[in-house]
Amino acid sequence: MINDLFVAACVKGTEERLNAAGIPYEIEENDAYRAYMNAWESSDKKDDLMRQVRPALAKFAQNEPYLHETGGAPLRIRFNGPDRDLDKDSFAEVLLERSDLDWAIGVSIKNDAKVLTDMRITDRNVDVYLGRNENVVNEIEDFGDRIFGVPCSNEYFDEVNAILEKIHAHDRERWAELLMDDDFVYDTVITPMLSAFAREIPRICENHPEAPMHFFDYFYGKYDYYFLNPIEELEVTRMGAVNPRGGLGRVPGNDNHLINVVAKPTKLLDVRFATGSHGEISKDTIQLSFDGGWAMCFTILVANTAEHGRSFNLGVYMPVTPFGSYRDQAKWDPEA
Repeated sequence: MINDLFVAACVKGTEERLNAAGIPYEIEENDAYRAYMNAWESSDKKDDLMRQVRPALAKFAQNEPYLHETGGAPLRIRFNGPDRDLDKDSFAEVLLERSDLDWAIGVSIKNDAKVLTDMRITDRNVDVYLGRNENVVNEIEDFGDRIFGVPCSNEYFDEVNAILEKIHAHDRERWAELLMDDDFVYDTVITPMLSAFAREIPRICENHPEAPMHFFDYFYGKYDYYFLNPIEELEVTRMGAVNPRGGLGRVPGNDNHLINVVAKPTKLLDVRFATGSHGEISKDTIQLSFDGGWAMCFTILVANTAEHGRSFNLGVYMPVTPFGSYRDQAKWDPEA
């Protein structure tokens, strides 16, 4: 979940630093920016938020010499909202760019910095008003084509279609009732759908060696990024970085980086249902493990929509950051 107030504080803190250093910049005032600023203007926690953000911004600015350039084109600051097009843009909420220097980085601010996105598993809602049992393959999202440019197999469509057909005939009242039945939700819907998904991923990766890299590019976007996560009980802001492209920590005139560069995943190692803290096998989450220490988890969310029945989404999150990634924390400024 995006922490709107912390995003706004990061913007205010960045402007503060740029103005003090005389660095020219411009802000793209799109809908996402206006939403963050509206949250800021209505907040009574501005001072506390600036205490949290200033030390973290100072730390990551030390790693970004290009941020301090005063010549050339102005630094451009632009924003992403929660509805961004992931395969064309960035995971981060704030993007800092210098087009004349071919430099662009992201800053992600989330309550849980591990969350990546939600992805639809069906193109549109299954209409429960129809009350008919029919082939519904045309409603199944071809995630293979969307992520990898490789269509999903007939086996995958057949498996998911069979699951949808089992529940397609339930009317609105019956569906709402069934959502209260955990055995139905997991045994008939969530676990079988995830099983089909878990079988399809290795099929694609086996036949298309480039698939793991496409997987990464789709969910992480085009830019390497820092992430900031304020921890109130410790009064620190945790920091980290995802830098497989070498976009972070670049030094002018030097091939070295101030932030470790970690390799993109190139091979799928394992797909399995995740285990809980007590060793229990999950019914709603699978974990994909890749080389280089990368992993992603997928969990299916099923909902009863207000107008037209059901929707099935895949929630995607990152359980770990790769070994060698940058990690740090900044203590909050003491109260005035």
